[in-house]
Amino acid sequence: MSEWDEYADGWDDDPVARAYAAAAWESLLRLASRIGIELDGATVCDFGCGTGLLTERLAPVAARVDAVDLSEAMRAVLAEKTAQHGWEHVAVLDRLPAALTGGYGLVVASSVLAFVDDHPATVAALAERLASGGLLVHWDWEADPDDPDGGGLSVEAARAALEGAGLVEISVGTGFEVPFEGEVMRPLMAAARRP
Repeated sequence: MSEWDEYADGWDDDPVARAYAAAAWESLLRLASRIGIELDGATVCDFGCGTGLLTERLAPVAARVDAVDLSEAMRAVLAEKTAQHGWEHVAVLDRLPAALTGGYGLVVASSVLAFVDDHPATVAALAERLASGGLLVHWDWEADPDDPDGGGLSVEAARAALEGAGLVEISVGTGFEVPFEGEVMRPLMAAARRP
């Protein structure tokens, strides 16, 4: 059982989770427009999809979405949504597919990579599954340099992982603003392409 299973039932009702997903989606649309990536008809991997708050925005435009999460309970919520909407092009998976012919045009990971055991290795695994020219985008809470045990990712760590994975056209900065526990948080948005 994943530690995230206990959050699944109420995740979609959490206003911060919903605001984060909506803001991530809007930032993705702006980025895609700016760099000329077409989301319509894209083959997408939503890594660490949770209950699918980002998947449900991708599904209406993408040709295929592989939604991957370790939490069985989170996947169950998304599988129910997928069935309700008749999204036959959305696969809800417990692990990354070993390979995909042609690769993904887009891999997204929303508030996930700061929680994985090996951030650089995970970024490398995601990068390997991109098509040539494919885009990897992730959003994560920024680490507080005064709190080394507080979690999150630093700009430097995000950039280093993308570089280490052989990706190019790297950008790392503030993705959006979202209210959180009486403050305004500015999650990192990191993006890069496979050559």
